Amino acid sequence: MRPGKKMRQSGGNSSYWISYSDMMAGMLFTFALILFAAVYQLVDLQQKKTIELETKEALLSTQQSLLLEQEAELKDKEELLATTTLMLQQQQEELEENRTALTAAQQSLSLQQSQIEDQAALLAAQQTQIDKLIGMRSQIIEELRDELRGAGLDAVVDRQTGAIAFTGAVLFDTGKNELKDSGKALLNAFIPVYIRTLMSEEYADYVGEIIIEGHTDTSGTYLTNLALSQERALAVATYCLGPEMSSLTAAEKETLQSIITANGRSYSDPVYMEDGVTVNMDASRRVVFKFRMKDQEMIEQMSDILEGQQEE
Repeated sequence: MRPGKKMRQSGGNSSYWISYSDMMAGMLFTFALILFAAVYQLVDLQQKKTIELETKEALLSTQQSLLLEQEAELKDKEELLATTTLMLQQQQEELEENRTALTAAQQSLSLQQSQIEDQAALLAAQQTQIDKLIGMRSQIIEELRDELRGAGLDAVVDRQTGAIAFTGAVLFDTGKNELKDSGKALLNAFIPVYIRTLMSEEYADYVGEIIIEGHTDTSGTYLTNLALSQERALAVATYCLGPEMSSLTAAEKETLQSIITANGRSYSDPVYMEDGVTVNMDASRRVVFKFRMKDQEMIEQMSDILEGQQEE
């Protein structure tokens, strides 16, 4: 082998290795650049991811806070709803109780209304009956006036009560209880007309009592006059039922006996002069004939009640 040729070969290998070394260094540098770029990108990406994650965490935290607030608000609303529901239930129960009470009150009111209507109907019927009886009493009074006038008897019939008074001077002597002949004559003329009018078929069912009242003047004591007035009333009643009253039949006397009453009033109801103060002694000494309708006390009470209701 030639030395010169060997040297050329040796120089060629050296260039090769140098080129290879340069290439490797370039590749290494390129790799380093790539690696640096990759690391840089990774770091940058990591930073971006970190920032993004922090942003998301902050957003999540905000949303969690908002969610907690919403949950708290929802809880408050649920509590409010529960309270409102309880109040509504209580109000519903109260409403049911009030409805029950109202129903009971309406039933009670209906019952009271029915009772009031029944009472009104009863009062109307009683008022009709009272009006009928009052009208019947007025009719009896008018017929008594006509019958007595027709018989020629000068007797004054009170238009309100039907009472007929005869002065004591006609019937009795002063202080006496025995009927005078003039008194007997008066009774003989008066009693048949009076009794037959009251006991006629038209009125007999309405007349409940015939009352003979004895009255005195105010001289003397009350008890003395009470005895005298009672004795005089009894004397008149006895004469009307006795045998001397021949103008009445036995049947009429029996009917009269069942309804006649004799009362002494002493001077408890004197007659006054026109001045309203001075006692008229002559007029106070009297015997009064009265008749009472059946159930008259009830009629008077009902009249008072009805008048009171009308005033209200």
